[in-house]
Amino acid sequence: MSENKWKKRIHYVLKAAKHFGDEPYMDFFLEREVNPLLLEFKQNGSGVPDKKVMLIRENGNGWGFFAEVRAMLAKMVFAERFGLTPYIEWGKTFLYTEKQPVNGTENAFEYYFRQPNGMTKQDILKSSYVTESKSAQGVIIEREFKKDTYGMTAEYQSKLAEMYRKYIYLNEKTEKMIQNDLKDIFDDSKILGVHFRGTDYKAGYQNHPVAVQIEQTIAQVKKCLEKNAFQKIFLATDEKSAVERFEKEFPGKVFYFQDVYRGYEVLRDMYALAFCDGLVAGLSQVVNCARIVKESSGEEYDTLCIINNGINISGKQFTK
Repeated sequence: MSENKWKKRIHYVLKAAKHFGDEPYMDFFLEREVNPLLLEFKQNGSGVPDKKVMLIRENGNGWGFFAEVRAMLAKMVFAERFGLTPYIEWGKTFLYTEKQPVNGTENAFEYYFRQPNGMTKQDILKSSYVTESKSAQGVIIEREFKKDTYGMTAEYQSKLAEMYRKYIYLNEKTEKMIQNDLKDIFDDSKILGVHFRGTDYKAGYQNHPVAVQIEQTIAQVKKCLEKNAFQKIFLATDEKSAVERFEKEFPGKVFYFQDVYRGYEVLRDMYALAFCDGLVAGLSQVVNCARIVKESSGEEYDTLCIINNGINISGKQFTK
């Protein structure tokens, strides 16, 4: 560690000790960390003087891909209210960050997406006004719309769809990969999308949805097939036994992806579900984002069945 860094740390400790017991001083510094309405700006340079930038980072701590996407969209709602321009940076605490650069970038958001407004990291390093996002900023937006971790009102879904439509675009490589993967399944057929979450949901993690049983999902799929002329079923699942059961129940109708890519696979599944004409699923952030993307494209599902068994209020903590 450099001498300057040691000096800064010693100065910080001495300053904290000096103000120990000074309640107003302590409250001020603690509020800086948690108050979502307190925005601090850094002047990194004299560039981009016409934009005040919000650097939106990942929440981390084991948050899944689409939990991060939904939190990011909520922070974008917050940013717009304050006239801030969003720039997204998912770093080392993002669950799907690789150890080595992907496509020439260490920013995991850019593995898959283009930056809103075409800004680059160099722009941020030269910007006149930059503030970093806080997780609490997304939380107050969620609370405003009176939603829990998984639920969405129609109003809130529309607001997040507006953010997705305005700011989120796949990069060229990811867009081509998804188009290539979807072309063999999606044709002129009417397709029912099904999302069945096994593996980790069965563990009963606290504050996660109560696992949907395979029998529940199959029963709802049969009802949908009776009411609508779906020619295909697209199944997004992380469980091999679910694929086998669906192929037995609906021979010749079931399609799914067999290859797996870390990070990319969940994004591809979400877009595939968004392209479907109908949807049967349990509570999940994958499904929430599929519905957001569907609406962001100006479409809606012909058939929508969300199986809600509630949320586990006890159980193991989910950690990675």
